[in-house]
Amino acid sequence: MSDEADSLKDNSGAAERVETPLYQEIVRKLLEEIDAGAYAVGDRLPTEQELCSRFAVSRHTVREALRRLQEMGYILRRQGSGSVLAARRADGRFVNSISSLDELVQYATSTRLEILSVDRIIVEEELAGRLGCRPDTQWFRVSALRRTRETSEPFSYVEVYIDAAFSDVVRNLEVVQYAIYTVLEQRYGVRIAEVMQDIEAAPASLNVASRLHVPPQSPILVITRRYFTDDGRLVEIAVNTHPGAGFRYTMSLQRR
Repeated sequence: MSDEADSLKDNSGAAERVETPLYQEIVRKLLEEIDAGAYAVGDRLPTEQELCSRFAVSRHTVREALRRLQEMGYILRRQGSGSVLAARRADGRFVNSISSLDELVQYATSTRLEILSVDRIIVEEELAGRLGCRPDTQWFRVSALRRTRETSEPFSYVEVYIDAAFSDVVRNLEVVQYAIYTVLEQRYGVRIAEVMQDIEAAPASLNVASRLHVPPQSPILVITRRYFTDDGRLVEIAVNTHPGAGFRYTMSLQRR
């Protein structure tokens, strides 16, 4: 048994407590404190280092606990500023906060992607205009659903477009547990230097509505990310569609 498990096990040594993931113990305790009024909305929670010391666990375990609290809508995590209590009650929405390429990797590894189809297509003019790429070019289109590790209902329908020159990337996508752009970098030696992101509201098409189990024409949030290499080449486009009532995107803007 690990030192971390020893530190969080109660005196009874009950087997069910030992089997509880360590981060869940931290989540449970922090939720108890939030419910008891130990923190007001806007207050900073203890730092990662303080939580590591308090619970005698690794920084990885603490970060996972804080990530779960963020997904539940309780806290906002700001780089360099720690975690801030955003709500005393969970709002039931998936909360996403991405401000760097590193956080995109964390997002990919903390959720799961179910591949629905992979097609090689020629992008016609109308679709090219929506994607921001050149018409009559060839791309692989990967359609997928993204879920959290704990839930069966998808929180996002995803279409990823990959430059057809990178055919190896679409093989065995089912076992890829990290951001697709990192596969491009590792297999082809390219470097993603910039990601441009657009966020817009739209009505759900019949296809999207059927994927996300929402009524057609209901409000959805569409987040499109375009990945550019050092030399300005567009190599990947990810269109993430979320039900409006089940998703919240948070962003921290800092003055320099």
